[in-house]
Amino acid sequence: MANRLANPFAFEPGKSSLATLHPLAKLTFLLAVTSVTMWSGVGLLLGLFAIGFFLLIPLPRAASGTLSSILLLVMFAALVRGILPGDGRLFDAATLPDSGVYALRLFTVYIYSRLFYATTRVSEIGDWMTAAIRAVRRPFRGRAKATKREPGLLGDPGMLFSLVLLFLPRIFDTYQRTKEAGEVRGIMLSRRNLRRSLVMLEQLIVGSIEQAWRTAVAMEVRGYSPERSIRLTAFAGRDWGLLVLAIALFFLKMI
Repeated sequence: MANRLANPFAFEPGKSSLATLHPLAKLTFLLAVTSVTMWSGVGLLLGLFAIGFFLLIPLPRAASGTLSSILLLVMFAALVRGILPGDGRLFDAATLPDSGVYALRLFTVYIYSRLFYATTRVSEIGDWMTAAIRAVRRPFRGRAKATKREPGLLGDPGMLFSLVLLFLPRIFDTYQRTKEAGEVRGIMLSRRNLRRSLVMLEQLIVGSIEQAWRTAVAMEVRGYSPERSIRLTAFAGRDWGLLVLAIALFFLKMI
């Protein structure tokens, strides 16, 4: 079984109430809060960070290991920014506070991205995309020939979008399974052993291809068609409230 510590993109809502919100409302809010996070003052940034971290608590604790790894990564990126101030100097201690704020911005963006991925099924976003494109194309369908059909997934862009987004969680799972299988067989990844690393990389590529093949077979067995029926979720009151909050954040950025 794959270790979920390495998969920050898995759908794991836990006890979070965010899973009941409309996916489009959450996507709009994610874009708004990400945009605001990268330019806001320290006070607003700390507030957004605190809210995001509070909302992250109900999610499964398996995300804590990944949070630590991401935190180290953003701190390293911020430190490099301070070490190389860009005016010919190699290091300036005066840039460290700004580097810390920059790290907090990156970490806050990750937290809200994690919240979105953990509480949202990407297939729901894809369904809305396909429905919107169908609505745009509908007036022009009568002019097209009756025998003309759109090729494969190109006729269902929402499904293609969903499969692309699902690639990240599945590649993480494939990596974990490959690593655990290697450890069971006594094959440990090491910088000093390039051959073993290449073998593991080969298995990762093969596993990813097999996963794609299984997905294609599963879609074919279930009779997938680009003209599939789509059942869309209606907006509730709190979904509209989240949209209003996202618009307010966008408006705040323009002030």
